[in-house]
Amino acid sequence: MTAPYPLKTLFKPKSVAILGASRTKGRPGNNVVKNLVEMNFNGEIYPINPHTDELYGLKVYPNIFSVDDIECGIIVLPTKIVVSAVKDCIKKGIKSVIIITEGFAETGTDKGVNYQRELKNLSKKINILGTGTLGVINLPDFSSTYVEIEGLKQNGNVAFISQSGIFTGGMVHYFRTHDFNMSKIISLGNKIGVDDADIIDYLYDDGYTNVICLYIEGITDGNRFIKSARKFIKNRGPIIVLKGGKSPEGKKAALSHTSSIAIDNEIFNSVIKQTGMIAVENLNDFISLSKAFSLYPNEIRGNRIAIITYSGALGVLTSDQCSKFGLKLASLSEKTAEKIKEVIYNRNPYNNPIDTYPATLKSGNERTFITCLKAVLEDPGVDSCILTAWGSDKPDKAENSYSNHLKDVIIEYHKKNKPTIVAVIGEKYGIERQRAFLEKNGVITTIFAD
Repeated sequence: MTAPYPLKTLFKPKSVAILGASRTKGRPGNNVVKNLVEMNFNGEIYPINPHTDELYGLKVYPNIFSVDDIECGIIVLPTKIVVSAVKDCIKKGIKSVIIITEGFAETGTDKGVNYQRELKNLSKKINILGTGTLGVINLPDFSSTYVEIEGLKQNGNVAFISQSGIFTGGMVHYFRTHDFNMSKIISLGNKIGVDDADIIDYLYDDGYTNVICLYIEGITDGNRFIKSARKFIKNRGPIIVLKGGKSPEGKKAALSHTSSIAIDNEIFNSVIKQTGMIAVENLNDFISLSKAFSLYPNEIRGNRIAIITYSGALGVLTSDQCSKFGLKLASLSEKTAEKIKEVIYNRNPYNNPIDTYPATLKSGNERTFITCLKAVLEDPGVDSCILTAWGSDKPDKAENSYSNHLKDVIIEYHKKNKPTIVAVIGEKYGIERQRAFLEKNGVITTIFAD
């Protein structure tokens, strides 16, 4: 459905009430207040609980009618009183509510289904996000979630949208510990009111987001969704989508999870074709692509790839992967070959993949790789580069001069719309250390050969 009020009251409210604020540490009603206080929310915070007076230095109010204007309500109350709480919010003039509480249509019970039906009717008068939502995270302006948000990067370019609450929580922990450049994180829950299309439309105009990562189990309004997704992709950037509920078992699980009737696979494939979204098959690809686009949101100009490797076998395997995904090995120019000959004396300098061994023994790793990298990225016939790197368990190897100079060259050409992906292979902790170092400095990496 189309939200009845602007979604700014969900993402950047001037005042927020927490209905069900709790004194018990660790409870959602406590953590929501704690997060708002610790992030220095630049608005009024009204904890609501008739049984306490103070929480995290804030005055606690017995009900929402005891305070002034409220733009957003966060509901963390027992299921049986949520409907009446939403009615009170409408009476109060609150524009948006975020319902963290679960126990509605996804339970399959008559009571849960009836509660959800009542809320659906009320959603014509108020923005409802949920039920069973983790809320929204819009740093540095607002957070309605109860999971830890410390360490999340602010003002990034990637938005994450998910129907699942706990899955969203898990992804929040992943994002904040893996240097993701997030703009917003949104958990939709049962999508009683606000849905995917509403959120995509809001992100279109937010001034930050040019990549959307979307986990869906069902689509509320197919036509609106297609229109919103097309518009975003055409004018802002890619939408990466991971669909749950592809198998009969998954469809059954989706119904009991978020009360969603999973989209038929053929219909979903049609939606992908009509919108141009990038569909992925698993969580690993979802995370890898999300990370890649967070570091390099620009559209790659073509499919001509240069491969630089220290192993002939890795060059062959990388070539196979490129072919699998419709990428072509670039033909290197005479000018590029002349530059490569400066460091690679024992190979045909027109070869692509470029095998740097054993030339590195004479020219050194740093000089060989950087000379070859600069040469191919200057070549007008090359659109992007894949470079294989070794990850060593020795602590001094990850942030050495070789890696430092490599990342400087890569970032320089990123700005010229010539991206390089570094595929790391080697020792366990060395791979982790090398990837962490490079990604922290804005370089896209993968574990060979994803």
